[in-house]
Formats: sequence, C-alpha cells, structure tokens
Amino acid sequence: MAQGIEAVAAAVIGSGVPAARRGVVRRALMSALDDVLDAGTGIVVGPRGSGKTTVLAQWATACGLPVVWARCTRAGISVRSGARAVTLTPTEVSGVLRSCAGPTLLVLDDVHELLGAGAAAELEQLLLTSAPSVHVVMGTRRQPTFTLARSEIDPPVVVTGADLRMRTWEVDRLFRDVYGHPLTTDDVETLTHETEGWAAAVHLFQRATDGLLPADRRRAVRSMRGDPYYARDYLVGEVLAELDRPLVELLHRGSVFDELTADRCDALTRAIGGADDAPPATRLLRELECTWSLASTEDGVHYRLPRVLHQHLRAAHAEHLGASARVWHDRAQAVLADEPPPRTAAGRAATWAEFDGIEELVDGHEWVGLVRAALRRDPAAQAEQARRLGGTGGALAEGLCLLLAGRQHEAAAPLRRAAADPDGPRPLVLGAALAEAALAGGRLGAVLRTIDRVQAEADRQGLTWLARLAHGLIVGLDGTGAARAQSRAFAADRQSDHDAWGSALILTWSALAGLSLGAAEPDAWEELVRRWQALDAAVPAAWARACYAVTAAAQQLPDAGQDARVAEAVARAAGVPGALAYAYAALAATDPEDGGELAALAESSGLETGVDMRPVRAVGLCGGRAPVRLTHARASAVPTPTGPRVVPGTAGTEDRAPELQVRCLGEFRVAVDGSAVDLSGVRPRARSALRMLALHAGRPVHREQLAEALWSELDPRAAMHNLHVSISAVRRALEPQVPTRSSRLVVRDGEAYTLVLRPGSGCDVDELERAVRGSARRRAAQEWDAAADELGRVLDLYGGDLLPEDGPAEWVVGPRARLRLMVADAAADLAQLELDRGRPEQAIAAAARSIELDECRDHAWRLLVAAYTASGDAAAAHRATSGYRAMLDALGIPTVAPVPALAPSADVTAGRGTPPRRSPRTSPVSPGTWS
Repeated sequence: MAQGIEAVAAAVIGSGVPAARRGVVRRALMSALDDVLDAGTGIVVGPRGSGKTTVLAQWATACGLPVVWARCTRAGISVRSGARAVTLTPTEVSGVLRSCAGPTLLVLDDVHELLGAGAAAELEQLLLTSAPSVHVVMGTRRQPTFTLARSEIDPPVVVTGADLRMRTWEVDRLFRDVYGHPLTTDDVETLTHETEGWAAAVHLFQRATDGLLPADRRRAVRSMRGDPYYARDYLVGEVLAELDRPLVELLHRGSVFDELTADRCDALTRAIGGADDAPPATRLLRELECTWSLASTEDGVHYRLPRVLHQHLRAAHAEHLGASARVWHDRAQAVLADEPPPRTAAGRAATWAEFDGIEELVDGHEWVGLVRAALRRDPAAQAEQARRLGGTGGALAEGLCLLLAGRQHEAAAPLRRAAADPDGPRPLVLGAALAEAALAGGRLGAVLRTIDRVQAEADRQGLTWLARLAHGLIVGLDGTGAARAQSRAFAADRQSDHDAWGSALILTWSALAGLSLGAAEPDAWEELVRRWQALDAAVPAAWARACYAVTAAAQQLPDAGQDARVAEAVARAAGVPGALAYAYAALAATDPEDGGELAALAESSGLETGVDMRPVRAVGLCGGRAPVRLTHARASAVPTPTGPRVVPGTAGTEDRAPELQVRCLGEFRVAVDGSAVDLSGVRPRARSALRMLALHAGRPVHREQLAEALWSELDPRAAMHNLHVSISAVRRALEPQVPTRSSRLVVRDGEAYTLVLRPGSGCDVDELERAVRGSARRRAAQEWDAAADELGRVLDLYGGDLLPEDGPAEWVVGPRARLRLMVADAAADLAQLELDRGRPEQAIAAAARSIELDECRDHAWRLLVAAYTASGDAAAAHRATSGYRAMLDALGIPTVAPVPALAPSADVTAGRGTPPRRSPRTSPVSPGTWS
C-alpha cells in the first residue's frame, strides 16, 4: 500500500484544481486567505452558490505552493491522480501528504459531505498529523467545530458566508470588466441589494439578461423586487430539491414572514404534527439549521433566508393559494400584531446631497456644527470643544477635528470610542469605524476588510451616503494608476448627482494613496484645492495645497518655491499644523540655502503634531528614499532626524527587541545580541531579501518593492507568496525561539517590512552616512580636527563594496555606486584637510584611497600630486602626474599644460594662496556623478 500511496502522491500534485472561472478576483478574500500561510489552516464556510470553490481555486492557483486538490464525498476524499479519480480515506490522504517534498497546500472542498458521513474524527486526525509544511484550507457549507476546540491545532483563518457575499464594488467590476455590461451606480446597488451579494443569484441574473439592450437591462434591474424569475429553475431544481417535503412546506408557509420562528409558524398553522416533546416547527427549524446552509440565525430563534429565495417562496406560495393568499396574509399580520414591538435600528436612507442636513440622522446636532467650523479654520480648537461635548457625536467630532488638524495619534482614541459605542446612532458608529480604519492603517488587506464590512453594514442599514463613501474608498485604496482612474470615474458619477462632498472625499483619498506610492501628480492636487474651496472647506483646501506644493517640489516645477511659500501661508492662516509640516518639506526641497534647516523643521513639526510624513518621503522629500506604501491618514510614529532609525508603529516594542549588528560593506554579516547568525540554512533568495532589508535597516521597504526586485520573473501573486515564505525563513534564522508572526526584528507595518534597529543596534551603512553628514557639519563650523576624525571614520567603516554577494542585482547597483562615490569624495576631502594641516603623508594615503575608489576623480589626482610634492618626493609626484595624464587620455581629455599642484586651502592657511576651483561634489543622497 505504501508504494501505491507514493504513486498517487507523484501524480496528485496540481491535478484536479478547477480552472479559475471568469470573474473578479475577491481581493479581500485573497488577502484573508494569505494568512493561511502563517496560521496553517483555513476554513471557507458558506451556503450553496456563494462561490466557495471559485475563491479556493483562485487562491490555490495564485498562492505559489504545490496544490493537492481534493473533493470530499460521503465515500471518502476524492483526488485526481493523473487522468483518473481516486477515493482515499483521511488516513491515506495523510500518507500522500507525507510523501510530498516541501511545502504543500491541501484543499479539501465540500467538507460538509465528509462530516455528514461521520468522518469528523478522521479529518481531525488528518489535521493533527500533518507536517508543519502542509497548509490545509477547507471549503464547507457548515463549519466544523473541532478545529477551534483542539489546542494542538492553531486557530484557523475563517472566511464566513457574510464575507463571501459580493459587495457593490465587486458587482460593479464584475459587470464592467468581466461581463462587459457596465451598470449605473444605482443599478449596481439595486442588484447587490436584491441578491444580497449571493454569487449564484448575481450570475443567474447576468445569464438571464445577457444580450439585452442597456435600457432593457436597466428595466430588468428595476423589476427585481418581485418574483426572481431569473433564478426560479435553480432554486426549484437544486436548492429546494435537497430538502424533505415537510421542510419545503414549512418554508412555503413561513415565507409570509421576513423572519421565521417556531412560535410564528405554530401560531400560523397547526397542520404539522409534533415529534417528541418539541413543537413541530421547532424540530423542523433545528433540522434546517443543522442540515441546510441557506437558513441563517444569530440567536437560534429567528431564521432568515436569502432574499432571492424568500421572494421566490412567497411568490410561489401565493400562486399556489390563489384567492386564499389574502386570508393567509391577514392571519400572518394578526400573529405579528400579538408580538411585542421589535427594536428598530436607528438611521434611514441618506443621500450624499444631504450632507448639510445630516444632523437629522441623529438626536441633537451640536457636533455637526463643530465639524463644520473645523472644516473652515483651526480644527484643533474645535476638538477641545467636542471633547467637552461627550457622547458618540462628541467623540466622532473630536476624532474628525484632530484628524483635520493632522494630530493623527490623538484622533485614534476618540474615533475608537465612537465606533465601539453599542448605544450610539448607527450612522455615527459606522462613520467612526470607517474613519478609524483609514486612520489606524495596518495591512492593506485588513484595512480593505474593515472598510468592506462598514460598507456592507451601511448598505444594510439604508445609509446610502456612507455606503457609497466606503465604496469609493475601496476603489481608490490601492493607489495605483488604474485605481486612481477608477476613483476619478466614480467621483465623476457622484458629482453628476450633485454629491460634491463625497466626490471630493474620494478624490482626496485616492490622491493620497497615489502620493503614498510615490506618484507626484500636482494637477490632481490643484483640482482638489479648487473643489474644497468651492465647498467653503478651507482646512481640506490647505491640506490639498500643501500636497500640491510637495508634488510640485518633487517634480521640480518652475514655480515650486513660490507654491511652497503659498502653502505655508495658507496652512498657517487656516490653523492646520499638519499641513504646515508638509509645506515646510516642500520649502526645504526648493530652498538650496536653508534646505537642511527647513527639512529638520518639517521633521520636528511632523513629530510634534503627530502627522505622518511618509507620503512626503515617498516622493523623495525630507530624505526620502524608495517609495513606501502606507495606508492613508496613518497614525504612526515619525522617525527622529538623528539617532537609530526605528520602524513606525514599533514605539512600544523596540525595547523588547534584541540588539542587532548589521554589516553590509565588504561582506554581509549579521549578529543578534552579539552572536553571529548562521544563514547557511536559508535559501539564496531569502538571504537576498534579508540583505535588501539590511540595506534599508530601520526604514520600511514596501513588499511590492521586495517582490519585484527578487522575483520579477514571476507573476505578482507567486512573487508575493515567495516573499512571504522567505520572510518567515529570515525570521526563524534571526529569532529561532520566537514564532515568526511575533518577530521583533523583522516587523511588518502595513504593506512594508522593516529590519528593526533598537537603541544599541547598528548598521555600518547607516553609521557611514551619519559620519559623512557629521563631517559636513564640522567643516561648516570650521572644526577642522573633528571634521578630519569624522572623515577618517568614513574610510574605516567602508570595508568594501556594498553587498558584494548580490553581484549586479539591479536593486543594489545604484546604492553601491552611490556609496562608493560618497566614500571617494570623503577621502578627497580628508586629503585636502590633511594637506592643509601640513600632514602630506596622511594626505597621500587619503588621496590614493579616493583614486582607488574612483580613478576618474580629477581633484583627488591633483591632491595626490600636491601631497607628494609637499613631502619632497619628486619621483612619486612625477609618477602621480603620469597616472593623472593617462587617466585624462583614457577619457579623451587633452593635456597641453603641466598639471598644477594644489596649494593648501586658504580657509585654513591664510596667505598661502587659493586652490583652483574644485569640481562639484556629490551629496550623500545623490546617485553620483563624475568629479
């Protein structure tokens, strides 16, 4: 049998995975299932027709792991082995998995069939005995409870039926991008509402209306509130056909109620006979709950059916009763009249145009006046008044006012209080939850899922304005060019409905997402300035103007300096300290004389205010490097201008992290708490990922940047999976005793990873760059001895080329050349200082080092000749002159005059002459030029 299992294992990998059906990729669900790679186990549980198999197939295809796809039946677990199907027991499947080499994904679809056959214990044993390298994800109509109860099995990732419901933004994309029949926003909302996002119903409607003219399709959407004719055959032939007759009759009779309860059914009719001591309807409803996935209940008393199925049952039963239907309906109304009045949810449908009347949604509206005032000027002062106001409205107003001021750290707490208020008005609670999700940030998938839940609940509550706002935020969340284009189209649709506030909010969110990715689009921000001014919202207009100044400076537009000064004045006049920090950053980039001081002012202002400066750095301002992806309006710590760099968001955890010593120059070495880390067991690409993080130690590196640099030959999802596995391997190597998800050294913050440097840690690249900056400050203060010491430290730290292990990799070539030129420049500066101080031997060594690093450095050659001449070694000076001329000949530069020897600098030795003009030097952040 062992040989048979091995034969099956050899043929089963990759066989039987269903072809991905035509449809939209469910981004929120894909992100949720990515966590299976850490948790080890996942469950996708939902009713028939909810798209479980499609979601599993999409993720299995994209996750990058070898896949064993299995379909559960009452006879066992069926797998494809080559061209034939083989039915195995769970124990035999475990044997197949043990024969698989390396990480493997096991997909068990239709697990409810196996559970119904009494094989739960065997399935549980399969999970318990699976190797750590085996990831298991199950699709089922009913959730197995043992995976949550057994301590030996890690808590699984759970995707529920509510998660599987298609959202308005997914239905919109489905009809526009897949079916080629774009719908209006109103029609998308109607279709999603009437089908409740049930994937089967959405697909059946498309099939029924495929080929219709746009006007006829719109008419079909508007008629959906009646009998769902498009799904009748499916509901009768497949959904209801699997139920026993008593259950079907109960559903038909109870369809007159929006929610089924045993008391209602028994009061309506006594036709069903009892069983045991339980009332007949109670027994049937319990049976329905246990055996059928389409009846949902939150309290075990009230049962709801999908809207499409409920409408079909009601229409079919009315047709069956004929003239008696009215009598049946009246009896149902009498039953409901005898019940206590239900609690109704607060809120009503609200359109975006109702912003000015939004206070009607809540009891009292003083908080609305505070927010309106904060939109015009000095939001921090309005936050103080809102804090004294109290209540849900006061907490929401306080959070929004602080957010407008840029005090993002402080805004999180009141928004969280408002979002968690169980007695607060639903519009306010959901609005606070939406703002908190945008502010709190985190992983992009987690933010997407939170906003998605707010959108779904707002739609269910009839809060159209809030639901559409959440829809628009989801569309623009990625920040990519395509997402920004879709946001503009969505906002234009809202603007055409006179929804100016919603349109401006969505465009601002989208533009900020793009800025966070490094997209400098001044035109978009200029348009937003006009929009906010037209709404008499001076504070958002000040933010838009500050972002315009930042992007104009990044693009080096001709009037960028003037734009930055205007942005500073506007932010100051509006009382917006966060926007003022952005304006300072733009001023720093456009003022060559005071740029350093202004950049420090921007950093300190951002740190004091609590505003996130990473969008500014993403476009290269304030010392920014590669673009860093973040979630908009993120409240996170801003690194201080000096001292060890710490990843944003780890302020409370850095003291618990081990000390890390990283060496990237000459060769790569890493030590944790003084002990060298053995990386021999880590795969080459994973080591490259660690080296790339080490190059930016203390700074976040976006995961897409890592994936693109290391796995550019793979499709994005496969590359992202490989990155995920590699990061786990790196974490295990650095902290073998710590679970990978709890790593203190490689921390994930939003969509970026950071190699954390706590106080006491060090990285030679970081130390070298600080020494270069220190030498510049010492020379500016004419502290020549201290400047020479700093430059000598630069040369001592430079043990060789940056990360030679990575060869000509594109991601390291530029930084390697930049550092090499930076050190060559520092060596030439040291040579000049030593020559000025009358130390020709030290000047000779420094000049020779500069030429070794950059043989085309004109000034270093001249310094070498001058130092040899000053030392009295005429022969060496002649050899240096010949080498200099050979270099010029190689570059095609004619030499018709003797090479002059440099005199000491007049700054140090007055009266001894002035040296010839030097070539322009490269800055510490320049990619390097010939000098």
